[in-house]
Parts: sequence; structure tokens; C-alpha cells
Amino acid sequence: MKLRVCLAVKSTFTAIALRKSLGAHSNAQILGEERACPGAEKLLLSQPSALAVVDVELLSEPDAAGLLALLAQRREPTILVNARGTPIPGALTNKSTIRVLTSRRPGELDIGHVQEQLVPALCAAREAWVHSGAAAQTTTSSACATASSIYVSPSSLGPLLSPSASLQPKRGTAELVVIGVSTGGPTLLVKMLKSLSTPTLPILIAQHMPASETAGFALRLTEEIGQSVIEVGSGPLPQTGRIGLVHGGKDFQILRQADGHFRLKEAHVPHNPFHPSIDHLLLTAAEADIAVHTVILTGMGQDGAAGALAHARRGYPVIAQRPETCAVAGMPTAAINNGAAQQIQGPDQLVDSINRWFAAAKTLGPREASR
Repeated sequence: MKLRVCLAVKSTFTAIALRKSLGAHSNAQILGEERACPGAEKLLLSQPSALAVVDVELLSEPDAAGLLALLAQRREPTILVNARGTPIPGALTNKSTIRVLTSRRPGELDIGHVQEQLVPALCAAREAWVHSGAAAQTTTSSACATASSIYVSPSSLGPLLSPSASLQPKRGTAELVVIGVSTGGPTLLVKMLKSLSTPTLPILIAQHMPASETAGFALRLTEEIGQSVIEVGSGPLPQTGRIGLVHGGKDFQILRQADGHFRLKEAHVPHNPFHPSIDHLLLTAAEADIAVHTVILTGMGQDGAAGALAHARRGYPVIAQRPETCAVAGMPTAAINNGAAQQIQGPDQLVDSINRWFAAAKTLGPREASR
């Protein structure tokens, strides 16, 4: 995933050093850079889901009150660069989303050490942000644990959502529906989707499947369910009214284009035996601040659980298939156990829920559809 970063740095020298560090990282993208507090405020407000890198020196400026208040309220990760050991305002010292990069010796300018820390700190902060909101680890089935140890380990998911945590659904924000499915999926999808309404939102099905089979499966679905299903690889998502089946055998990320529409871009997910990676699709959509409504269906392993959790903690609905109705229950069980799934439904109920999302989008428009 891209490290999408906003820089707010007072010193030109420090800014050059930080840009050099980010430039050496192939996945880093600088979205904007500001030298003064008012500009930094506007930049961060315009890129609400970006990682923020802020020079502590800025926070001692006379006009820093607005920027300080914004940083205190931000839920997204912030890296404070404190190369000179400047005192940090109390409002920021105890925030879990803020990490501080310092020199090796207090009061001594050591920008080289800060450079070395920057990218690892950004990666760790983003990972913690995506998987945060947890309480206690639980165990899944042995098949699920075996498969997940190759790809997404249980520890990488972070602690589970606290039973007392409240995931309030957001209203008026549906933009995309993603269905993740693996073992047992082809038979289930043919049965389920016969009752699906004509989509009024973009919809993607990520079915673990070899590259040679998804085009044929899309044709089979088109014939069986009476709707247009097309294989989707790198490029724009299908127009609303058609169902996209993600090209098998490869992994993709979801991007938001300048015109607001979405497209897939081929990606490399190391050590991933399941293609397309459902987690990577969902996590990149969360990073792009796309409002995704998620359905996790039958399948071995836990692909999709981490991505679903990222959207659940952003307030968007996640539904898992009822385990006893699955051919293999690993994937939905993982999404249930890590707290991502707010609802657990059988196949018929699942289709009814998706149809309700479509009905709301038809009435209110895709960007205004409620849960």
C-alpha cells in the first residue's frame, strides 16, 4: 500500500532530508508540503486519511493554535519530528496515534537519525491504525490458522475489538460493495445472486480462483443469474448496473481517480497464496478513503478479516456468512472473531441486505446511500 504523506515542516533543510527519505521508498507518495501553520492546517484538512509528518518547531509558532487543535483531534496517524528535543505540547503527548522521532541525544540536531526512523515509523503507524481498536486474541479453526500463518498471521490483525467498543454505522456514504469469497464460492454465488437486484452501486466480487478461470466463471454467472458479470483487471471498475469479478491469479489495489471513479491496479502481495487478495483490496480502499460495504462469504483461511476490520472501525457495515451455512467457515469466522462483522447472516439474508444497500443508493444516490 502507498504511504500517502502530508509534510508540515518549518525548516527547508529538514524538509529536504525528509523528502529524501520518502523518495527512497518506492511506495511513498507526498500529497503536499507546507512550511507555515495555516497552510499545514488546510493541507491536513484536505487529505483527512493521509499520514501526517509535522515538525514540532511549527507548534511553537504564534499562529499554531489551529494546527495544534487539529492534531489533537486527528484519528489518523501523525509523526512528530523533534530533531532538536523541543518540548511537545501536552495535548499531543498521550495520543496513541502520534509517534515522535527524536535525535539520539536530547538538544542535539541529528537529522540523519530522524531520516533513518521516518519510513519504518510511518509503516508501523499505518499498520497500527488499520488494525487498531482491539481487546483480546481468539483462536480460529486449525485450517484457518494454518492458512493464515502463510499470509496474514493472527498477530498482524492486532487485538480484537473490545466487546464494549461501539462501531456506529456511518450514514449517507455508500460508494462500493465488495464481496470476498473462496472455497465453496462458485456454487454459493450462483445460488445467491439469482435474487440480487440490479446494482445501483459499483460492486466487486473477489473470488479466490486461478487466472484461467475467472473469465469463464463471469460468463457462467451472467447466464445463471440474468445479470451482466464481467471479469475486471487493471483499469476502471464496471459501470453501475454491472457486476465486476476480480481477475483471478493476481492481486490488485483499489484506487480513487481524480474524477471520483474507482479503478484497479495490479499489486504484489508478498507470501500471499490466495489470489486475488481480499485483504489488499479492502485495505487499499480504506487507505483511499472509499466507503465500502463488505460481505465475507465461505472460504478457508482468514483473507478479508483484516480489511473488513479496517472498514468496520471506520463505521461501515460488514456482514459475515453464518458459519454453519459455509462449505468452509474459516474466512467468515475470522471476520466474526476479530470483531469486524456487525451482522452474521445466512445466504438469503445476505442478498436481502445487499439489495437494501442498492435500494438506498437508488433513492439517495451512491454517495448518500445509508446502511
